[in-house]
Amino acid sequence: MTLRTTGIAAVLVSIIAGLTSTLLFAAAFQFRADQEPRRLLAAGATSAELLRWGAVLDLFGYYLPTAVLAYVLWRQLRPGNALLADLSTMAGVGYALAGGAGAAVLAVFGPMLMHEYTEASATDRVVITAQFVAMTEVIMRSIWQFLDGILIGAWWLGIGLLLRADRPRLSVLTLVLAAVAAVGAFVNLVGLSLVRDVLLGVLFILWTAWWISVLVVFLRQRETA
Repeated sequence: MTLRTTGIAAVLVSIIAGLTSTLLFAAAFQFRADQEPRRLLAAGATSAELLRWGAVLDLFGYYLPTAVLAYVLWRQLRPGNALLADLSTMAGVGYALAGGAGAAVLAVFGPMLMHEYTEASATDRVVITAQFVAMTEVIMRSIWQFLDGILIGAWWLGIGLLLRADRPRLSVLTLVLAAVAAVGAFVNLVGLSLVRDVLLGVLFILWTAWWISVLVVFLRQRETA
């Protein structure tokens, strides 16, 4: 398998699994704009299973393929600036590891707590609620929207700079993504929830456009690349 084929496969998996994951998460939260953990906890068995498979596809959509794509881009872009390629790839792999661990925890323990909640006594529900809220806040706010925002922003920054000479349009899109990720991490840290949610929507749209743009680049490369 060539680097080109590997890159195409990674992007296609990201697009298919990532978009499906986003849809499943939205369905788990019953398509509400406010993703309140307490409401999700009490949403029932169907939402629990939607959360489970949303998290599984999140792992296989946004995290594991990103590590593969980071490797492919590292191999292709490293001749231009080895240090920048190495550092940005470390950030990309760090994003995949941290975010993937969060997705794995959510896939296993999130639905488990939701199922336990439906059969628990009033006293036990208080404990389960505290556990569920703590888990989701750590994963979604601390890891996915703060730490991962910094790491993937650093990866996109490096990739954007490395692409400037040969792919100026893709470079601009990548650098814009890096900026949005960095600002999103900051506003999440300071608790600007509305701004954070708007930026997440913008990031989702730009990220999808970036995936498609990278896919087009791979498709246009020669098979020997």
